[in-house]
Amino acid sequence: MMLDVVFSPELRLVDGTVIRSRQEAIAFARAQEARPGVDERDEILHLLERAAKPEEVEFAAQRFRSWMAQLELLDRR
Repeated sequence: MMLDVVFSPELRLVDGTVIRSRQEAIAFARAQEARPGVDERDEILHLLERAAKPEEVEFAAQRFRSWMAQLELLDRR
């Protein structure tokens, strides 16, 4: 069984997408266009998919949140 993280507060993206869980974060990352070579999307996706311990799950969630902010995808309203 996959440990989940609940984003609190939930992540609201500028396109209206709301991400509340690890599964939703994985689905969002998978849907993003892969770029040639190793990019941050792949690293974060692997972190989210492979995290097995609570601290790994939390670390992956923090990296995902930071990635969304870096790409300016978070709705700051």
